[in-house]
Amino acid sequence: MNPHQGRPFALDRFPAPIRRRLADLDRLRDACADHQRYTAGGRPQEALRRVLRRHLRELRLLAEQEEAAPDRLRAEEDILVELAAECRSGESLTPGYLSDLARRAPDFGLPPDLPEQSGKVLAEAATVETHPVIRAAHLFLACEAELWPDVPVPPRPHPLPWVLASLSLMRSGYPPLPVDRRLRPRMLAVRSRADSYDRLIALIPIFADLAAAALRAELSRTPVSAPTRETTTSHGPAPLAGALHRRIQEHLRRRGDSLTQVLRELDPDARVAHSAGDVAEDATARRCDEAATRALFERGPGCWWSSMEIAAAEAVLSLLVAVQQVGPPSTGVLAVNADGVLVGEEGRVDVLDLACIDCVTIIPTDCADERWPDVEAFVDDVASRAIDRLTHAMY
Repeated sequence: MNPHQGRPFALDRFPAPIRRRLADLDRLRDACADHQRYTAGGRPQEALRRVLRRHLRELRLLAEQEEAAPDRLRAEEDILVELAAECRSGESLTPGYLSDLARRAPDFGLPPDLPEQSGKVLAEAATVETHPVIRAAHLFLACEAELWPDVPVPPRPHPLPWVLASLSLMRSGYPPLPVDRRLRPRMLAVRSRADSYDRLIALIPIFADLAAAALRAELSRTPVSAPTRETTTSHGPAPLAGALHRRIQEHLRRRGDSLTQVLRELDPDARVAHSAGDVAEDATARRCDEAATRALFERGPGCWWSSMEIAAAEAVLSLLVAVQQVGPPSTGVLAVNADGVLVGEEGRVDVLDLACIDCVTIIPTDCADERWPDVEAFVDDVASRAIDRLTHAMY
């Protein structure tokens, strides 16, 4: 794909679902930028270090590498912090600079074997005029193609494509791209596509969701002062959160009612119970906190949850779906996430194993009708995955 012919990377050349996904991301980024105007500066380099440390550890797990020694991890952090500073200073992305960057970046003891012309290829990929997420995805794939030019599917993940994609996003004002080992099957599916354009089309939504997760993490930072937003009232939940909460309750109840009839064919004593609330306490609070942590944010005081508990064949499945404030109420941003637990012969098991991108982000200008299809699809997905694990446990 030649970025200098026919504007193939122009946003209007991409399918409508991708354009909508990126438009949603742009609105989330605007909300994050608005919030950061009121956020305490603190020590941004230390905050960046914490983020990079988390991503490096996930990268090692993804690459099936052992945990790095503390001094080695610190050295890798130093390199990435230095590269990020160069990135923010506007360092020109020349072929020579990118070739040098590839030699300096963490390699987990697997030095990249790049062809001599790789610097030029990467420089072209890093400077295409398009949406930042499309550019980062294209650069990621271009780097993988340079690392393994004759291999259809890369034999193992390498940190360099992630480093380049993250730095590309940071040059455009985004946080570094998160890493999640649970995405390995989805990334393998992307890499297995034969056509380079198909790989790009498949990777962009994943990168958009990862960028959204990174922005959620940024929104969790506590502000010094912020303009008041009507995210909660003394009379009940915020209107948007309350509307989504009610729809989720009704949707789970309908699913539970239809499921009861099926389960009783297998176990006459099977039962399904529902509960809901707008205050998370004790065990429910812990589960909501865990769901937020997986989605890379700290939840605010607002939490509207719905739970479906299914007991069948001496196993109990508990599925919780929550609408939570992302960070302090002043952000106005909500997230819909989930937690699923099965208690049976194997003890207590997480039946969802959700990645950081398995979450629906809602911003203040959204309305329930517009976002319900995404929320409904998410609830259906987690419910199906949880119920599938239950039925397997019954046999």
